[in-house]
Amino acid sequence: MGEDTTHFTDVDRTKDPQFFTRFLDEGNKLPAIVASKPIILEGLRLSGSERVLDVGCGMGADVFEIAPLVGSNGQVTGVDVSAAMIDEARRRAEGRGLPVSFEVGDSQGLRFEAGTFDAVRTERMLMHVPDAELALSEMTRVLKPGGRLSVFDFDWETQFCDSPHRDTTRKITQSFCDGIKNGWIGRKLPRLFKTNGLHEVTVKPQTVLVHYPFLELLLGGHVARACEAGVLAREEANQWWTSLAQAHRAGVFLYGFTAFIVAGVKR
Repeated sequence: MGEDTTHFTDVDRTKDPQFFTRFLDEGNKLPAIVASKPIILEGLRLSGSERVLDVGCGMGADVFEIAPLVGSNGQVTGVDVSAAMIDEARRRAEGRGLPVSFEVGDSQGLRFEAGTFDAVRTERMLMHVPDAELALSEMTRVLKPGGRLSVFDFDWETQFCDSPHRDTTRKITQSFCDGIKNGWIGRKLPRLFKTNGLHEVTVKPQTVLVHYPFLELLLGGHVARACEAGVLAREEANQWWTSLAQAHRAGVFLYGFTAFIVAGVKR
């Protein structure tokens, strides 16, 4: 008898106030995300004393990693649209003596003057921004000439899943992609870098494999809402989840998608 996974179609767990913090923490543990961090950092080519901006900094983990690289003569600023995330980042910064600061801000309208920073990074943020092109333009604007921008984001149309339920898989993955504000942002990044006047643009695709428990976090709420909206029949969804749970127990589960790490230099 297959595992009963009907809870996925009955309960939208994204309504849990702790969900997003847990989701971010678990996402940061994925091997492909861990492996991508030094590649994103490499795109900034820091040598010390730089002013660095992290847009969509969340709870500040990457700001704290960068701070020792710029040293006491440098400064790392984290900006996030979420006041709760900034409060947590400030709490985590207390007593660490690092050259960091955090503030609430909108990537589509950064408060900084043109040419303020030597380097700017963002990771897994542009897919959620109402106007991703404006956000990228803003990040370019606040860079100094010769400054470097490094961006990591997903392309959700590239999801792949080893499932016997092909049509259901397509309904779920395509509706998920279309439900993300910028589901195609990964494939757009190289062009947007160039149209914003960045040169020496490098493009490094990364395949992100996720395990079954993380897929529950990633797609559980989406599948529940898709059933409520009539996009997907509950029976279809339950069969899909059950087959994936069986694959997980058998050690043959496979699910993933493509990310892009794009870096460039401002003229």
